[in-house]
Amino acid sequence: MITHIRRFNELGIEKFRTLLHEVRDGEADGVPDLLVTDGYSCEIINAELKIERKKFDSKNEIIRYIYDKISRIPGRNLLYDAGLWSWLSAFYFDSICPQRSDGKRKVGEDSRYILNAEEWNKYYRHLLASPTRLLKELDDLAKIYLAGTPDKNGDLHESLASRQEIATCKGVIEAATVLYWDKEKNKIKVGARNKDGKGVLRRFTTSTIPQFQMTYDLNSMSGKELIQLLPKEYEGWITP
Repeated sequence: MITHIRRFNELGIEKFRTLLHEVRDGEADGVPDLLVTDGYSCEIINAELKIERKKFDSKNEIIRYIYDKISRIPGRNLLYDAGLWSWLSAFYFDSICPQRSDGKRKVGEDSRYILNAEEWNKYYRHLLASPTRLLKELDDLAKIYLAGTPDKNGDLHESLASRQEIATCKGVIEAATVLYWDKEKNKIKVGARNKDGKGVLRRFTTSTIPQFQMTYDLNSMSGKELIQLLPKEYEGWITP
């Protein structure tokens, strides 16, 4: 399907919410075309711009595709538009909530599909809006947020994006990339997600960075400068 980019109105959001519950309970198996085109439930945002409904297996591909489209829409800040991102979730439901081998779908909490733009602890969980915003803010540094499949937020996203004060702090993200990202395998390093251990990601985000925030202006620092401040426990994670 190729169609205009739309946004749900309040009725459309509630219809989508009801459908999510039905899919979760096994009473429905997907999103019907009518829901994303029905003039009673949604409205066209831009009459000159169209978008293609296709199956994406890569988060990097779907987020860059969506960002390319919405960045062409002038005069509106769409990153917090709940109607748009909820509509996009319905439009790309097969990508962000794919059918398993048994034909069923594993539907997560509603905030993964219906954008809550008022609360950061809900906003960052949205499978499309959150990584798109991070791509806009961080450009190439956002690659650690765009790894994996569209239906999941990876460990780095959960650990970094969940903390609004560091989610788009370029120095912190650059340092985290050096420490925990295996650029050859394009995934998080083995052991980085462990709950305990020297210099693990959890220590970095919950202990070391909060301590640094009390003393330093992290927004003015580069990743290299931040890494130079790290205690010895992080030396083993630094990629040569």
